[in-house]
Amino acid sequence: MIRGSLLLSLGWLIFLYSPLHAQQIFPLLTGLISYQDLQKKSVNRQIVWTNSDGSRETLDFIEMAIPVSEEIKSKTRQFVQNVYGLDSIYLHPKMIVFHAMGDGDLKNSLEVSSFLHDRMPQSWGSLSKAGSLPNGAHFIIDRDGTVICLSPPDRYEKKNHRWFIKRHQDGNPVALGIENVTPRENYVDLTPAQLEANAKLARWLVSFEADKIKFVASHHQFNADSSYDRFLIFFRLQNFKKEFRTRGRRDIGNKNLAVILQKINQRGLQLQSFFGN
Repeated sequence: MIRGSLLLSLGWLIFLYSPLHAQQIFPLLTGLISYQDLQKKSVNRQIVWTNSDGSRETLDFIEMAIPVSEEIKSKTRQFVQNVYGLDSIYLHPKMIVFHAMGDGDLKNSLEVSSFLHDRMPQSWGSLSKAGSLPNGAHFIIDRDGTVICLSPPDRYEKKNHRWFIKRHQDGNPVALGIENVTPRENYVDLTPAQLEANAKLARWLVSFEADKIKFVASHHQFNADSSYDRFLIFFRLQNFKKEFRTRGRRDIGNKNLAVILQKINQRGLQLQSFFGN
């Protein structure tokens, strides 16, 4: 009986510390800010600019800036150094990458994505191993077309501003990221209002960056190694942690990307899809 009891106890110990139950020993996530507090500190902004064809546009958006602590800045610098070999926490925007959440409404999208936390959950496996940072994006567009800025530039001055690098799993150092709120597990269901808002936001970003942005892409287009290598070569980047990079993304899809690109270029712009159709 004693031997049987010892074996039973040993069995429970193995069960508790098996990979299947590893989440039980993961540390709790630390919240940078709650969704309610993020809403409370929101600021309404309006931007006016002139497109390439001379047309004037106005963009109204809500700034809901997720706080960036000194610790997050330090971890971002370390992440960019370890992954890309670059010593900077700021972007050099040359493209816009569109994403889709697939998590339901805005509140749920922000809360389950780790956007409001200090890092990704360790239970996400290899996604968390490339660096202890949360997911992030510069903008997110709600179902009704409302544009929300989660990571604003340090100032709204065309010739004197910087964007903080936000890690969206890969932490692209040359792309501004635009998320879209979509129904659960449905990444391509963008509303007409979202399609218009994505295009309008992109036009402003091109103007704000003095036409340095030439390309757009959907995150799913980076899945294939050959496509990702093409991206690295073109922008003269290296990735020293490719074994941890994101694969299997779905995001907005080729059809939505084509519609958004067509709408962007209706105002005299000449952006291109980096990976083609």
